[in-house]
Amino acid sequence: MVDEFLRTVRLAWRMERAAFRGEMQYRSNFLAMVALGIVYQGAGFGIVLVVMHTVNAIGGWSLGELAFLYGLRMLAHAIWVLPLGHLWSLDQAVREAQFDRYLLRPLSPFVQFLTSRVQLNAFGDLLVAVIVLGYSFTLVDIHFTVTVLLYLATAVCGGALIEVSVQIALACAVFRTLNTSALRNLADSVFGVLGSYPLTIFSSFSQHVLAATPIAFVAYFPAALALGRTEFSLVPRWYAALSLPVGVLMALAAASVWRSQMRHYQSAGH
Repeated sequence: MVDEFLRTVRLAWRMERAAFRGEMQYRSNFLAMVALGIVYQGAGFGIVLVVMHTVNAIGGWSLGELAFLYGLRMLAHAIWVLPLGHLWSLDQAVREAQFDRYLLRPLSPFVQFLTSRVQLNAFGDLLVAVIVLGYSFTLVDIHFTVTVLLYLATAVCGGALIEVSVQIALACAVFRTLNTSALRNLADSVFGVLGSYPLTIFSSFSQHVLAATPIAFVAYFPAALALGRTEFSLVPRWYAALSLPVGVLMALAAASVWRSQMRHYQSAGH
């Protein structure tokens, strides 16, 4: 089983590289898509900058702390969209029976589909995340010990797993409904809006509700712990540090949902 998993990973990596080389044949399109990602994601943080010109803090968080939180959330988002962003095209592939081809080859249809294209605007997302994080480092004082760096690395991976697991689980509905774009856009907006700001901007009741959801594990809990925030009356600190375990569990659940729902796929004409 381990050998089969490693073989699949190696094949996925080669297919991803091939997809990237294919996209790079059209350099102007690549640059345009990267610029699109920069403008779209940069505009979101631009709103934060505009608001912070008139107030000193949002929910008790300074501009530097908000930038650090925003950058972590964007980094987790970019990490999953870059290799797996083709998931957004699943609806079209199922409706037009393009998914048939992935069922005829001796490799996981999931791996084949997701490595067939690269989401180019994700490079823009990644660039914005790096820039915003770099900007935040000039405004906040974080002691980057080995423990903190290791925790942040695992937390970002956990955040990426959480977000992509939700998207995969929702995308699986296409095998029954043929259209999941509204659901997935809603989920993307929820993670983008609620996940980019501290829970302290909400009412006490809303804070308790959001602290019990995966959204808080993507960036809020990791940022608060790394910044040494003391607002963990809602949950124990050990609970706030569970981004990676939560992400792994959700990824396993999403994989199970994919396997069960893919059985309901029907080619065009059925």
